[in-house]
Amino acid sequence: MHIMHEIWSIDVSLASKSAFSRFQKNHHKEYVSCFSNLEKIKRLLNQGKKLAEIEHHPSFFRHETNEIFRIGQSGLTGAKESRLYVYPCFRENVIYILGIGTKETQQSDLIGAKRAIKGIC
Repeated sequence: MHIMHEIWSIDVSLASKSAFSRFQKNHHKEYVSCFSNLEKIKRLLNQGKKLAEIEHHPSFFRHETNEIFRIGQSGLTGAKESRLYVYPCFRENVIYILGIGTKETQQSDLIGAKRAIKGIC
């Protein structure tokens, strides 16, 4: 028996296009890896997995704060530790992309991400 699950979408409306463009230019392989990993998370959610089941499995997916999660790069030798910040809204089945940065910008990235999710979902 095949069980149908809700299909998740990705919303980039809360993300700064200039920040993402700059990050992609400066850290291209990390950018590509983070978005590839985002697709893996989306695929797991589309299969009906719950966040509690996939947090830390895969290892690049971690809870940060206020239901904000980070998706890291993976499988890259000598890569800059990078984080793609997302907010999965289960009511809408939407993964909101909030920001992207490195370990060094983590604190300010999280402040911006918390500000971005106020009033959504």
